Amino acid sequence: MDIQKIISDSVENIGYELVECEHNQNNGLIRIFIDNGDIISVEDCVKVSNHLNRVLSVELDYDFSRLEVSSPGVDRKLIKMTDFERFNGEKIKVKLYSPIENQKKYQGKLLGLKENLIQLELDKNKILEVPFDEIQLARLDPDL
Repeated sequence: MDIQKIISDSVENIGYELVECEHNQNNGLIRIFIDNGDIISVEDCVKVSNHLNRVLSVELDYDFSRLEVSSPGVDRKLIKMTDFERFNGEKIKVKLYSPIENQKKYQGKLLGLKENLIQLELDKNKILEVPFDEIQLARLDPDL
């Protein structure tokens, strides 16, 4: 059973996007992060939590001990290629698997995608192109 697919489909059916799903089978924890293109409220989290509790417990009889639903936050992870398209123009932080120009961590303005490359404008108007598969972690870097 692909629990992440089931959760993703269930969340989408009620108007939300599954940003990330963490599932620890050892302790029964399911932690998900949702988005709707707007501010995620406590009421949104409760709505999704209640819906998923019913789907997982009643309809699927899936065994878990705890379900956590929350917003991805202002420094949300960019995971899918569509995230990099959606947040085009925003400041981000990127950590790479392998160094480019002897460096694994970069910060700059996201310029979007060009084929399978993430384009990042660095401080000195330098554009860095990073293969999507080389990104270990990417997050929004908001000015707070």
